[in-house]
Amino acid sequence: MKVTRQIGSFQTKSDTGESYTVIELQEFDSVLTGTGTITEIEGAKRWQTSTGVAVTRIDAQTYRIKTTQEIIRKIKAS
Repeated sequence: MKVTRQIGSFQTKSDTGESYTVIELQEFDSVLTGTGTITEIEGAKRWQTSTGVAVTRIDAQTYRIKTTQEIIRKIKAS
């Protein structure tokens, strides 16, 4: 059975000064092993804004909002 969980969140800012909260989600798949135990296998990660708009990861610090193509960057925690 597949389940998606929030595994993190972080603040970003665009070149135009807009701030966004990005939510990091990951799929997990439960698998029954030969010994009868259930093991979770990590699957794909995806990102979205706190309002549910899909985000594409460019690199560890840079992301793109899919609907607007706007580039956003992680804000360093102070």
